[in-house]
Amino acid sequence: MSNAQVTSERTSVFGPTLRFKGELKAQEDIKIEGRIEGSIIHQQKVIVGSKGEVVATVQAAQIDVDGKVQGDMSAKKSIKVSQTAVVRGNIRAPSVSITEGANFNGGVTMEPNAGPASTAR
Repeated sequence: MSNAQVTSERTSVFGPTLRFKGELKAQEDIKIEGRIEGSIIHQQKVIVGSKGEVVATVQAAQIDVDGKVQGDMSAKKSIKVSQTAVVRGNIRAPSVSITEGANFNGGVTMEPNAGPASTAR
């Protein structure tokens, strides 16, 4: 069995016509194609799709960004920012990948057991 065939039990899709304000919490993977404002706290993987727009702090095990994120992100495992992404905010994770061509403006902290990106105020 290849890694491509290994997926989580469930992935929720937040569609492109959906808008949400507040605190979003979940246990399963989520793919965001709509707009979320507030905060996202996930135990698994958060994917911001190419149509996704997030104005929020994001905490998850893993974060992949293809769309737009304005806010700090922290992940327990990794953060990947693709070529199509627009990111404004600080990112913190043990593993960070920013693809050439990505529109990124913020700070990067790579350390084991990375905590929330929002540090002392």
